[in-house]
Amino acid sequence: MRVLAGSNNLKIGRDLKYWYNPFVKHRVLGVLAGGDLDSRILRAWADSADFIIAADGAADLLLGHGVSAHITIGDLDSLSESSRSRLEVIHDPDQDTTDADKLLALAHAQGHRSITLAGVEGDLPDHVLAVLSSAARSPLQIRMVYRRGVAWIVRQNDRLEVSLPETGRRVSLLPVVPSQVELFSGVEWPLADSPLAMDTMVSISNRAVERQISVQLRSGVAWLFAELPPDHLPFWTN
Repeated sequence: MRVLAGSNNLKIGRDLKYWYNPFVKHRVLGVLAGGDLDSRILRAWADSADFIIAADGAADLLLGHGVSAHITIGDLDSLSESSRSRLEVIHDPDQDTTDADKLLALAHAQGHRSITLAGVEGDLPDHVLAVLSSAARSPLQIRMVYRRGVAWIVRQNDRLEVSLPETGRRVSLLPVVPSQVELFSGVEWPLADSPLAMDTMVSISNRAVERQISVQLRSGVAWLFAELPPDHLPFWTN
């Protein structure tokens, strides 16, 4: 096991110059320990990725599917001893950040601009919400893989365009924080210059009427989910 020194101050967006990676990859997969994805789909994402970062016990999950993460980071409270002896590991004991925080901070410190997260569901709703919080606070462009589709984090002044394989698919836009939607098009119930907030209005179970969905926020942070058939995964473009 090669253990790299972590930092009690490892925060999202911190410039960890000692871990700068000049060979920035385009297909970066971050794997959390949710254990929710079908093994075939998880393996397909891993096989098509250029670089894999595991959060703590997710490294065991990957090894169970015959995949070794390039680097594993966390407080290591759930990583098995056998995996520690086989993998390159960063131990960060900071209890003020989650393993998802640590994973995203590492990816950002390495110079990556975007990441796709897998294993974000599991069976613990508090973990699901905590991962969403981590993703919303990260400066990275983030996608999240779910059992029935893919979601994107959309931020202020972002314009996101998602190409779907077919119309009729479920599309939802939910605010992570109160948001002002400039544009939400390509769906049966579009939005323009509309406020979204969890205690007032959300756009859930909308339906794609075009193959291209467009979202632009004037302010806030939102979560865009698109239902996708398993045979369309993985994919590494919008």
